[in-house]
Amino acid sequence: MSEAQPLKDSAEAELETLIELLKKNIVIARYQEIEKNVKNNHSLEQLVEAIKSKQKEAAAFEHYAKPAAAEKTAAELAQLNRQLKESIAVQQYREALWDANALLETIIGIIQQGVDAAIEKDEPQR
Repeated sequence: MSEAQPLKDSAEAELETLIELLKKNIVIARYQEIEKNVKNNHSLEQLVEAIKSKQKEAAAFEHYAKPAAAEKTAAELAQLNRQLKESIAVQQYREALWDANALLETIIGIIQQGVDAAIEKDEPQR
């Protein structure tokens, strides 16, 4: 076995530990719960399907050069998108996603600093 294998095994074990800790983190747990709620929200699902349908209608009207119908459909689509954006569930999801992302970016930054410090320590002085 190469010298790199024990290091790889150790890194993988540390990664598994980090993943388990993240699963228990309140920010990540909140995000996962809200994500589950959004995925299981029937009214949001219907709203998304209505948006997709209006997008197809708008594209068809534009393709067949029907500007009045395309404009009307675009206005309806804008209203549906506003409804989706203003939904409490979507707002909570975005906030939780933002918080989870910020946490993960912080962790990645800390790991990167540790790696950089280890590399600098192991480099021969010039």
